[in-house]
Amino acid sequence: MDSKKKIIVIGVGNILMSDEGLGVRAVELLQKSVRDENIKIIDAGTSLQRALTLTQGFEKMLIIDAIRSGKPAGSIHCFTLEELEQGKTGHMQLMLSLHEIDAPKAIAMERLVAKLPGEIIFLGMEPERIAPGMELSRAVQEKMDLLVSEIKKELEK
Repeated sequence: MDSKKKIIVIGVGNILMSDEGLGVRAVELLQKSVRDENIKIIDAGTSLQRALTLTQGFEKMLIIDAIRSGKPAGSIHCFTLEELEQGKTGHMQLMLSLHEIDAPKAIAMERLVAKLPGEIIFLGMEPERIAPGMELSRAVQEKMDLLVSEIKKELEK
């Protein structure tokens, strides 16, 4: 992968709550296969807001997280910040209830004090189980390679 844009990938989630940690698990897998000096990969845990302070100087940001929309577990979702802000994601809602603050609010707050990347993409998967435990559900585990593949495709755009 030879990226020309400076891209930051932020995995968000709580690995102690099963599928809620799928964003973190996805970036762990991504780190093993992506070697490009223009791509920075960060495990933000439950603190997207802190991770946003590291985004200056990047042109594109991918936020990887569990996304609940009512579709079957393991369904992959991809949309831009603009689509989210304009309600073009249908009834889809970011599943960030266990994080410090939801992503759109965190981004809006950070924009008040810093210049964020011009292109912001949310990529994630429908969780099956949000409950104490460090293991991903079978439905999510079976689709992790597909999620990582979709992240790589987005990095190549």
